[in-house]
Amino acid sequence: MTSTDADAVLAKFRDYVTGPTRYANLLTVFELGIVAQLKATGPDGMTATQLAAVTGVSAHHVEQLLELPVKDGFIARAPRTGAYTLDGIARLTDEELARVMPWLHMVKEVCLRQLYHLTESVREGRIVGLEQLYGFTGNFYQASKAHPELHAAWEPVMHAVTGYIDPWFYSRLDLPAGARVIDIAGNTAQGAVLAQKYHGEKGIHVTCFDLPEKEDEALDNIAGAGVGDSCRFIGGDALAEIPKGFDVAMIKHFLDMWDHDNALRILRNTYEALPAGGRLIAMHLTYPEDGNAATADFFPAYFFGCTMAQGGPQKLSTWAAWIEEAGFKITGTVEQDMTTAPADTIPAHSIVYATKV
Repeated sequence: MTSTDADAVLAKFRDYVTGPTRYANLLTVFELGIVAQLKATGPDGMTATQLAAVTGVSAHHVEQLLELPVKDGFIARAPRTGAYTLDGIARLTDEELARVMPWLHMVKEVCLRQLYHLTESVREGRIVGLEQLYGFTGNFYQASKAHPELHAAWEPVMHAVTGYIDPWFYSRLDLPAGARVIDIAGNTAQGAVLAQKYHGEKGIHVTCFDLPEKEDEALDNIAGAGVGDSCRFIGGDALAEIPKGFDVAMIKHFLDMWDHDNALRILRNTYEALPAGGRLIAMHLTYPEDGNAATADFFPAYFFGCTMAQGGPQKLSTWAAWIEEAGFKITGTVEQDMTTAPADTIPAHSIVYATKV
């Protein structure tokens, strides 16, 4: 290894060490209202003293906190007057800024404190942070029902991700006319509603299958969308048994919550539920083969330390292998083209199409 090679490795270590402080610095600038004040002021800008007066902190704090955003081009500082104005942030549309801010808030509320216990969570196979912080034993999704602040921080990110990926998925949903579709772990039936939105002209019938406690909200969503004649809800547990009577099974945003053994259990239950020739369409988080995504930057620590203590993305080839292991024949695959995704995108997805033989 040359000194240049070693320097590159050391620079990577520096990036990791400064990651949490850089994040906290930027979020604090937003939370203090500095960005909002500069946006309202426009090109004239505001000095540290002026910002201090309206944010309730000292000019010293303002100056120190703005060193990093100025360095990174988010905010500009006029050399002569010292006035601050928005720079890179001003180039974002309101929609773009609204897309990234929920991630910043979610990381603070859901991730930072729990990830202190990541090593313990991995060793013990449970979310230690939830126990230490909330006295809760279980996974994040269970805990968020008892602690609304967790759900409130996580939900906007979930909606942003599904809102971005749903058109990609449903436009690639290959459904035959008159198909009887089961949406496995379909949560509150939004997937069933969207399947009808994109493919309702085919005369399909979609059943949302999830835990019984999801029924009331699912039925409300079905009724609200006016698709009660073609959508319904069945309660149950995909890890135990999946109901029969369907031609097509959809599994999305679910297999990646589990390790190999549990994912295979769900897939085998799906295989048993489908008739010969029945179709499986599975979408999941993916590590792109070319590595061109931030999937690895976020999800292993997130799944292991914050949500499930298991699961995570896999390469598309691995997902296909697991589905084949359950008995299916792969009929097609598609991977999201991350070169066309917004630059702030973290998750990458793929779809596997398969048939029961």
